[in-house]
Amino acid sequence: MKSAPKSRVLDKGLWGMSAPMFVDQAVTYTIPLVDMYFLSRVSDSAAAAVGAVTPLVFVANAFLQVSAFAGASIAGQRIGANDYLRGNATIGAYSLFVVVLSLIAILGVNYGGPVVAGAMNLSNAVEGYAVEYLSLIGWMVGFWGFRLIYQTILNIYGAPKWNTFSNIIFFTVNLFGNVIAVYGFHSFPPTGVTGVALASVSAAFCSLLFVASAVHFKLRIHVPIKASFAQFGILIAPVLMIAAPAILEPMSFQGYMMVLNWIAAGVSDLALKVKIYTYNTFLFCLMISIALSMATEAIIAQRVGRKEFDLAHLQLKQSLTMSLIGTTILASLWLLFNQPILKMFTSDPDVIAIGFWVFLLGFLAEPMRTTNIIIGSALRCTGDAAFTSVSSIAVIWLFSVPLAYVLAIPLQLGIFGLLIAAVLDEGVRAIIKYYRWKARKWQKYGVGVKGQAHSS
Repeated sequence: MKSAPKSRVLDKGLWGMSAPMFVDQAVTYTIPLVDMYFLSRVSDSAAAAVGAVTPLVFVANAFLQVSAFAGASIAGQRIGANDYLRGNATIGAYSLFVVVLSLIAILGVNYGGPVVAGAMNLSNAVEGYAVEYLSLIGWMVGFWGFRLIYQTILNIYGAPKWNTFSNIIFFTVNLFGNVIAVYGFHSFPPTGVTGVALASVSAAFCSLLFVASAVHFKLRIHVPIKASFAQFGILIAPVLMIAAPAILEPMSFQGYMMVLNWIAAGVSDLALKVKIYTYNTFLFCLMISIALSMATEAIIAQRVGRKEFDLAHLQLKQSLTMSLIGTTILASLWLLFNQPILKMFTSDPDVIAIGFWVFLLGFLAEPMRTTNIIIGSALRCTGDAAFTSVSSIAVIWLFSVPLAYVLAIPLQLGIFGLLIAAVLDEGVRAIIKYYRWKARKWQKYGVGVKGQAHSS
């Protein structure tokens, strides 16, 4: 009889885990750039419309991603302690949870999204494109949620390369779908924004089929769904302790992005276009910090499960250092080539004219954003999610949003005011997370520590 597969996370280490994740994230964050490029071929208004409502899609995606990764953190801690029985049962429990959330996300984006777009301060042309896109893209979010279940299983077992292959499939299908949507193909006429949305939906479905096949047929990882369902309440409780507060921060941040888009639209169509092009371009810089944060989460979760707290701390320092170096280099290239990059998406001379200063502010935000991502994900995977989430939400809505409005409207700094506020927002939240990790309160939150406390 073939033995059950074992996790290879600690054997592979940071580089073994993160190397395929770099490719994975490079593909992931190229997708918004590809979509933006093809939408800009339809019109600047189409690109601005989809960019303006993209935070709503990110909210739904973050809702699913945080839930899946919270479950993976608990499962990873148990597997790190060599408790594969409860670890796999935990995978089954959070899988059931994420499936339900994915179905809710489909309905929420497809039917609630157009309502949100109608409430934004968009011009008629931009609003029309936004509603057209949102009425379909919820299916992509749902399929992406199902895919996250398999993605986390592959990460827990130290096999992230399959996620990379699935993202390459996503990118390829999405690229060809965009080409057909914008330029047509033989007897198929161009379908514009609707076609771009359907391309993303089709790509998400194809990548989901691939990772499901990898887990079930290649690696033959068995998830005990019946046992997970029978013990669902017990198994999901520690997951919710991480997920409930952790969900609030990315949702709050994407809500903040929508408010910034609303303010930008109120300033002018030019401000909205510049904000969208800059933000989506700098999303590509996230591939390094996201890849390292995913690898770091998997490693730290297992270190905490083994109560190897000093090794967990050293891992965080190594990951943060490497991420800061990588994102700074990449952001520097973006700043250096700001003009050619913007000319890929638009020929509007007003947008191109202010490109350097807008990209400079985007560049200044990157080190703080990287710190937020790396330390924030490390805190979440240890179980210490509540403080950082609450503090981040407080900073965003009590400091950053009012500051953005005051700088952009009363002080008439426009797009520059919005981006200055964004830099300060990332900086304040990064400082809070840094000192929270340094205080080492996260050592008290692991399931192994709590279990030991309850048994004593």
